[in-house]
Amino acid sequence: MQQSELDFINTLRQSSRYIEEHRGKTCVIYLPGTLLAAPDSLKQLGSDIGLLHHLGLKIVLVMGATQQIDSALNRAGVEWQTHRDVRITSIEMLDIFQQTIGQVRSQLEAVFSQASALLSNPVTIVSGNWVIAQPKGVIDGIDFQHTGKLRKIDHKGISACLDSGQIVLLTPLAYSLTGEVFNLNTLEQTCEVANALKADKLMIYAKPEQLQKLPKQMSIPELRQLIKQLEDSEQKHLLQQIDLSNQFIKRVHILDERDPSALLMELFSRDGCGTLIFSDRYHQLRPAHIEDVGGILELISPLEEQGVLVKRSRERLELEIENFLLLERDQTIIGCAAIYPHENNMGELACLAVHADYRGQELGEQLLKAIEVKALKQGIESLFLLTTHTHHWFIEHGFSLKTVEDLPSERQSLYNLKRQSKVLIKPLSTDN
Repeated sequence: MQQSELDFINTLRQSSRYIEEHRGKTCVIYLPGTLLAAPDSLKQLGSDIGLLHHLGLKIVLVMGATQQIDSALNRAGVEWQTHRDVRITSIEMLDIFQQTIGQVRSQLEAVFSQASALLSNPVTIVSGNWVIAQPKGVIDGIDFQHTGKLRKIDHKGISACLDSGQIVLLTPLAYSLTGEVFNLNTLEQTCEVANALKADKLMIYAKPEQLQKLPKQMSIPELRQLIKQLEDSEQKHLLQQIDLSNQFIKRVHILDERDPSALLMELFSRDGCGTLIFSDRYHQLRPAHIEDVGGILELISPLEEQGVLVKRSRERLELEIENFLLLERDQTIIGCAAIYPHENNMGELACLAVHADYRGQELGEQLLKAIEVKALKQGIESLFLLTTHTHHWFIEHGFSLKTVEDLPSERQSLYNLKRQSKVLIKPLSTDN
């Protein structure tokens, strides 16, 4: 069997669990105008969203058109004003807005028609007046005219379309109860719609500068802490919008708009390719402190008694506490892991443990990723570990079986022949 065939089989095996997990889940996707303006990206996106639909996801698309509207206004010689970084929409601009958004929408629908030709069942995409708008009003003495904001969302109507097997499409234009047309901020609309639907996932394609230095995943408390640290920027505005409307959304994924295929990678691969913000895990990841030693001992003692972990004394833990990261929920330590630097830019992963009551929630994966980030910051290029019970789990997460001779020399001399621990090693990179 060729390597390409093996890679395909391994990828399929890895993705199968995610396919099952996502079936029947509601996913709201924000598509900025810059992404839709690239024909190749648009074609790829249509194909991938069609695939998601056939895999059983309920999909709501919210399309932007800022780039296209800017170009249309410039061609028409129409100038516009902004206030607080929001465009003021005059009545003279509405015809251009409606025409331009109609063109972008028709291009998107055409792509789905093309994608349907390759599928056994055609993909149906529908729009409607589910979003009711109202004027943004007068702010600081400035009248925003036909720039609007959301008044209410007919989430039952949207859900009915999703339950009937259709993809829902929302545009930047919405209508008031008096029949007026308003231009909405599509990112704000996306977040509010996802919140109203209590969506399982919100996928946001963002600019590269909005993704700079974001971690692979953040809890809501970590998100809010990061927002406090950021200076005023597009990245801060994006994160603030996510925070403002994240009452009911379980997970928010931020993706690079230059890569339309990021959608599938984020949903169906173990490590993803964007940033995950989660609200369905109520715990904190943090460095350990000396006062945590008692809690760590309480966590690892059952595993030491079973022979899964090597026994550690309180004195040893106190000396090595700076090597540990913890997961804490309601002032209770529910997980831990440690990293020990060695020669040859290698690091030892040790004492990875999750409380029995919290297993099956991907907490081990979260600890492993955090240890990998810490290791890279220390200049460590590969992780190794010794285990007698859990080597299959580590192989699933990128480690490979090796021999004692592959360990750093100082660690080889301490190898316990009676335990006959398996040796596993994982190379690290900035892409992990």
